[in-house]
Amino acid sequence: MVGIIKLITALSVGASAVLALGEKKVITFPTHHSSDDILDSDSQTVFSSSKHGHKHDDDFLIANAKSHYAAPLLLSSKDDVAIHLAAQSFAHDVYRVTGIRPHIYNDSLPHHVDRAIVVGTPKNSIIEHLRDNDYSDELIGKWESYDVRVTDKPLHNVEQGLIVVGSDRRGAIYALYTLTEQMGVSPFHFWSDVPVRPHSAIAYLSDEVLSHGEPTVRYRGLFINDEHPALWSWAAQRYKVRWGEPAFLPEMYEMWFDMMLRLKANYFWPAMYASMFDIDGLNVTNGFPNEPTAGPNQVLAQNMGIVMGTSHHEPMARNKPEWDREGQGKWDWTNDDYLIDWWTYGAERAVGKETLFTLGMRGDGDMPLTGASNALVENITSIQQDILAKTHGKDINEIPQMWCMYKEVAEYYLDGLKVPDNVITLFADDNWGNIMTVQPPGKDHKAGSGIYYHVDYVGMPRAYKWINTINMVKTWEQMTIAAAFNTTSIWILNIGSLKPLELPAEHFLHLAYDLDAWPINSVERYLELWAEREFGAAVKEETADIMFKYGMYASRRKAELVNATTWSLNNYEEAERVTGEWQSITDRAAKIYESLPEDTKPAFYQQVYMLCLMQTNLNKLYIAAERSNLYAAQGRNAANQYAKEAIDAFFHDAELTDSFHEMLDGKWDHMLDQAHIGWNTWLEPIKDIMPPVSFNNPSVPAREGIPIPELGYGVITNIRVTFENSKGSWPGNTAFNCPQGEHCHTPELLPMDPFGVKTRWVDVGSAGPKSTSWKVDHDDWLIVEPRSGQTRKDGSLDTRIRVSVNWDKAPEQGQGTFYLKASDGSEVTILVPINKYSAPSSDFEGHVQGDGYVAIEAGHYSSNAPVEEYAFHEMKGYGRTLSGVEMFPRTTQNFTIGEGPKLTYDFWAHDSGDVEIDVQIGPALNFLGKDATLAFGLQVDNQEPRIINPIPTKQLGMVADREWNKPVAIGAVPYDWIEIVKNEIRNVKSEWTLEEAGRHTITIWGMTTGLVFERILVDFGGIQQRGYSYLGPPESARI
Repeated sequence: MVGIIKLITALSVGASAVLALGEKKVITFPTHHSSDDILDSDSQTVFSSSKHGHKHDDDFLIANAKSHYAAPLLLSSKDDVAIHLAAQSFAHDVYRVTGIRPHIYNDSLPHHVDRAIVVGTPKNSIIEHLRDNDYSDELIGKWESYDVRVTDKPLHNVEQGLIVVGSDRRGAIYALYTLTEQMGVSPFHFWSDVPVRPHSAIAYLSDEVLSHGEPTVRYRGLFINDEHPALWSWAAQRYKVRWGEPAFLPEMYEMWFDMMLRLKANYFWPAMYASMFDIDGLNVTNGFPNEPTAGPNQVLAQNMGIVMGTSHHEPMARNKPEWDREGQGKWDWTNDDYLIDWWTYGAERAVGKETLFTLGMRGDGDMPLTGASNALVENITSIQQDILAKTHGKDINEIPQMWCMYKEVAEYYLDGLKVPDNVITLFADDNWGNIMTVQPPGKDHKAGSGIYYHVDYVGMPRAYKWINTINMVKTWEQMTIAAAFNTTSIWILNIGSLKPLELPAEHFLHLAYDLDAWPINSVERYLELWAEREFGAAVKEETADIMFKYGMYASRRKAELVNATTWSLNNYEEAERVTGEWQSITDRAAKIYESLPEDTKPAFYQQVYMLCLMQTNLNKLYIAAERSNLYAAQGRNAANQYAKEAIDAFFHDAELTDSFHEMLDGKWDHMLDQAHIGWNTWLEPIKDIMPPVSFNNPSVPAREGIPIPELGYGVITNIRVTFENSKGSWPGNTAFNCPQGEHCHTPELLPMDPFGVKTRWVDVGSAGPKSTSWKVDHDDWLIVEPRSGQTRKDGSLDTRIRVSVNWDKAPEQGQGTFYLKASDGSEVTILVPINKYSAPSSDFEGHVQGDGYVAIEAGHYSSNAPVEEYAFHEMKGYGRTLSGVEMFPRTTQNFTIGEGPKLTYDFWAHDSGDVEIDVQIGPALNFLGKDATLAFGLQVDNQEPRIINPIPTKQLGMVADREWNKPVAIGAVPYDWIEIVKNEIRNVKSEWTLEEAGRHTITIWGMTTGLVFERILVDFGGIQQRGYSYLGPPESARI
């Protein structure tokens, strides 16, 4: 009873219900209780002076800690064991919320119980005998559907019941877990340590019906993959497993399947690096059992309600490590007799276990099959079907089967591979979140088709499995394409080791379960609901915004691909912008973290704060490393400071990893073991490797060059002057500003104009042992801040000067000058050329050329004209900078250029002549088939519009792999795919001519769906002149 009192006193009075994401609110937490209750604690029934027993404010009371009451559960003993296990979990969840555990009864209730929660499927004897049970009859024959409602007098001697009916075992399970999620039990109560918030009472709103029809996707799954070193090492330590023994056993999988069912997933590919799901837990000291025997994992999956499968290269319900341990002969079709027996064993072992069988055959170890041809693999699949029909004694059409079109098999499919009509065709993304193929429009396939999707991957061009790098807006965009083309029989997600990918995994499964609940631009709402459930209503909006931004920042480039040269130090202040964005959300996350109750902090740290901390630190590490390298080459003493900062960040990464592993008494030790720093091939290094940094000698001054009188060299200097858009360093010579080692040009900023970026920067840094003061003189129409300063030997007083123009005083054309003089005699003259462009016409609205370019976010269009039901819509948060714009609805419609919907972008050009237009689009693939290339139209003013097919049809083919010293198959991807997925953008460039300055319009004509437009860049020479940056220029002025 003491525990119950503590629960009651811990309550927040009037707390609102926590919603199951996307579901109707049916659970409430009442705070007022009847005063005339007489408690019978043994029966857990509340009696009252009322003839019909107690009704709590007309709502169905599930539990009341104050009265020590919980409504009992009534089940049929003949219903599936999975329903009984879920009912036990439901009862435990009620206990976690209120401190009271409901009793569970089979088949009948004690005579004095007049209120109960009745759980079952339509054909069990209890549900069949319910009064007015038409709603349950409507569920018969449906897949994973449910209905929950309060009814009066549902059974003899029961005055009121909460009736929970599932069309099948998982329908009932999902209904129960939907209720407990609304009570406040997160699907990640174990895997992310989300606390259960206590309440004194739980009730179901009596006038509400909670129901759900068949899910959008029939089989919704997770794949544990690439589980070493993280998940495997964690499990081995947690469950005290010795090296060589199985680490993934029912102790882990029970918690895993619990999570899956709460997330309304039903399909599972088990870990397969070193695990044998169906064997592990059996005594195999003397080999596998002669008679096919289900191991404890396989039995657990069946008992809990999970549909088992195996990965794309593990046919017939057998894991690859089984073959590695006991397979005989070669894994190819020259060994067909043995393979047939091998697969028969797997099929027989799965009899009576709900299984979706993987068919087909790939080579050993996720490689192409030796001697493969369409005819060969079609024949193999036919033989596998014969095995299934024989071992299961069923019509083959009644046995769930799938064939995965992964990597080289996708090429077979495009070349005419025939998938049997009773086998689900499982298409795949390109391992980087871009769907390669959907169900071919107009081609009926009875079993349907599905998508194998990745948020974790090991392979070319770079493995990514350390941290969450997923933009959920892109996930929504891609999976809604799959749904639009009826590719909805299977959606399965490669989830790696799960942590720290809980959020994108849950989002994926929510889309699969009920896609209609999440329309365009629903990710922000989704994140708010998620944050409220996990961390509380007080922080939901701020947390949602942090994670919305996190998704964009993290997905710009996978963390494992970021290196010292990713972000430009010289152009557009890109490095400062990136670190500023990361630091901003990290600071905001820190404030939330400090505000949370102690029991909520671990969950927030794992799912939000840690991600921000580690990404911020990683980017700071690489940027500091590159500053040290650049500054050392420029002769700046600050190179040493940044080298130390980089080294500090490297070791801080280790400290952050340690803090994660040590929290909660080491519960998640090893989960961040994955190496992620210092990659130079697609495969990770053995351990994190510090990237190169540079130091220089601060005790020696810089010298301008060889003291040749005619060159004017020979001055010793303690300062270096550097500036934007250049790697050069003055006074004197470097490889950047004196390519011949002499004849160094006068430093000159790039031209400034009234419509470009308002300032340029010039750095004054220490280059010698002496502290040196400096000051600046300049033309009166230039604005220079600050105008004086001092350097210190260690570079700590290095100063960034901002240069801008007073356009009211500036001449019509020409250049300005400012002179920097230092106390050691060093002098630098810097030229500031200007273009004093006139303002656009007063009636003009749009973007204006500045700094030699026009940069436009695709969502900032001038007009958006639909055609019938076809129109462009903006997806906020898509892409690398702001949003993406795509034509909806998704169909096979291919408009003639100039006849479809259109976007227009008005811009003002100060110059005329040749320009390069770069339309930046997301990294889509030609998913509609080999001969159906995606297209859009591009037009400038009234010039002839051009049909653009942005995605090459030429394929990449085999790629040399220096890790394995042999060519590897990537799959049916374009020849330029490697750079596209690395950069998460496709640049579609074309040359145009502007006949005159002034008003111009770019038109994008919709032709096919599937292309997402992110940015439009019009380069008059300014972008090319500046050179490399990862994200490109900031958006131009818009008036």
